Amino acid sequence: MASTNDQRTIWLARHGMRQDFEQEGWCETADRPHDPPLSDNGRTQAGETGRFLKDKGLDRIYTSPFLRTVETSAIIAAHCNAPVFIEHGLGEVQKAEWFPRAPDFISPDVLKKRFPHIDTSYRSRVMPAFPESEEDGELDARCRQTVAGLLEDGWRCTLWVGHGASVGGMARGLTGDVEGVSFQMCGLTGWTGAPGNWRQIYGGTEHLSITEETLRFH
Repeated sequence: MASTNDQRTIWLARHGMRQDFEQEGWCETADRPHDPPLSDNGRTQAGETGRFLKDKGLDRIYTSPFLRTVETSAIIAAHCNAPVFIEHGLGEVQKAEWFPRAPDFISPDVLKKRFPHIDTSYRSRVMPAFPESEEDGELDARCRQTVAGLLEDGWRCTLWVGHGASVGGMARGLTGDVEGVSFQMCGLTGWTGAPGNWRQIYGGTEHLSITEETLRFH
């Protein structure tokens, strides 16, 4: 049993609603069709998530490198005044049927010009392979490695922002299952405790005024 001094809090979120899910044909004319931003509804969701987490004591946010997760994290960070670290281990599962080639990402230096809470000194603990499979355990192995790496850092309360697949992988890497985990866009799941002794404190979308009618992963 961990002592009181060892207690930490982890929040896990999926990004907000994405532009291509809400604007038909967006990908056909986009310069970066594999990397959509948030929609207006997604930005509203991220703002509501930030207001919910504002008084929770967040001291850092780790985010997938995809634009929709970075944007979600940056909006939350503005409410919580927390640094944002870009961690590729939280990224979308890189299935060959979803990505015709390894996805490229906007560099942290470029992103920081738009999102000032990004800490460009951080170096990702994990770099996913391409292509990557979810069915044969590659995603879960990557997420377990990411969880182990992030637990080594010296935070007391953190937010991890990923995608539908990586939210599940991170939850399994942390607790062994996905019971009670929210997979909706800007859905939140929270735990407090220590490795081997995590207690769920939240799971859902009650903090949001906008939620999707159908759960969609890609």
